[in-house]
Amino acid sequence: MGAQFEVVIRNASVLTEADLGRDGALAIQTVGWEMSQNFLQETETTVPIIRGPGEGKVVGVLRDQSTFKVLSDQTGGAYAILEQKIPAGHGPPLHVHRHETEIFYVLEGQFEITVGEQRVAAPTGAMVVGPRNIPHTFRNVGSQDGRLLLTVIPGRFANYFIEVDGVDDGDQAKIKALTAKYDVEILE
Repeated sequence: MGAQFEVVIRNASVLTEADLGRDGALAIQTVGWEMSQNFLQETETTVPIIRGPGEGKVVGVLRDQSTFKVLSDQTGGAYAILEQKIPAGHGPPLHVHRHETEIFYVLEGQFEITVGEQRVAAPTGAMVVGPRNIPHTFRNVGSQDGRLLLTVIPGRFANYFIEVDGVDDGDQAKIKALTAKYDVEILE
């Protein structure tokens, strides 16, 4: 009986049994590893990035404040990391990213985070991953400012926070245009 194999399409090329050699699974893993190595060489920072408390580029975002701990440009667009100060009762509208995953880590405060159909209480120390194409939002449900550490992967969308800095909170047309530029859809 011949070896079983699966045809894998990668970047419009098809791997066949002849391409895989004697150990098809190992060949597929090797292809993935080589692709991963090339990705890291192009996107990983080559110098340490160190930010002390309160350090980083500060931007205002719709009554909130974000401090960039790592800018997307510093990682070749691989990721960005922001510390966000969210006033009590605030958070973004329900929205969906078409290209980014966002990772929320609660540094301080009480949040409610919704991802898809799941709504969870997120106290200090909680972490929630919001994958691309799944609607999500969060709200500071505490009585004081809360703080989140937000990681955006890939990091390009984090530039939205820089661009929206200074836009009047009531200028919904400008805000929607900026979200559309980054292929993010506001759902509420």
